[in-house]
Amino acid sequence: MTDTELFEGARPDRCPVCGSRAILGVVGETPCPRCGHLLWFAANRINEVTVIHVLDTRIAVIELLELLDNAMNDGTMDRIVLNLGSIQQVSSAALGKLIKLTSRASQARGRLRLCNVHADLRHVFRITRLDRVFDIDDTEAESLAAFAAES
Repeated sequence: MTDTELFEGARPDRCPVCGSRAILGVVGETPCPRCGHLLWFAANRINEVTVIHVLDTRIAVIELLELLDNAMNDGTMDRIVLNLGSIQQVSSAALGKLIKLTSRASQARGRLRLCNVHADLRHVFRITRLDRVFDIDDTEAESLAAFAAES
């Protein structure tokens, strides 16, 4: 399957349990139509940038970051925008994975940008000085524009 087929338009990601296609924009209580798992992220491809939308606050953030790390490692993705609009806080383990993913992106000559970061999470980034490690934008459009300016 090619990237064009995989990311055509605003293609959501596959269900992490059964692999069936999710429906972009479905959030919260709507389960996967095939297996019933509550869907936790969706992805689109915009101008060679993979945009990951976190769909609700119950997601397994570490699992998502591990999937992204594997995709970055195997060359499936090299430029990622992680839209954290639904996340108010993350665990220290998830922060560690996020740092690892940022490092992996640099090694792969790619890049990770965060956007729509909640004020509480931004505060954590600021006091831990992780705001110097991550590229953080206010909006998804700003992240995409930053990638476009690099090209």
